[in-house]
Amino acid sequence: MRSTRILNAVFLLVFLVIAGFSGSFALERYRKLEVMRNSEAKAAARLAEMQVATSSKRESLARLNHDPEYVERIIRQKLNFAKAGETVFKFEYDVP
Repeated sequence: MRSTRILNAVFLLVFLVIAGFSGSFALERYRKLEVMRNSEAKAAARLAEMQVATSSKRESLARLNHDPEYVERIIRQKLNFAKAGETVFKFEYDVP
């Protein structure tokens, strides 16, 4: 009878040790899964931002290819060009 109790206690101890290792392994995997989910969410948000930027750039490129007035406006704004006989005034403000 005593050997049965000892054998049951050993099996219980082995079971608890295995359960503890399994639980810690599962917890570690769960934490890694949460990190990956957070990473995926950040990547999805970044992708959405990039898609909006790409769409805006494509629209601008299409306008540059087909809209001469837009091209002229961009050249005047970005490159400070002027038509013959025009005087361009450029004001710079110091921001405190």
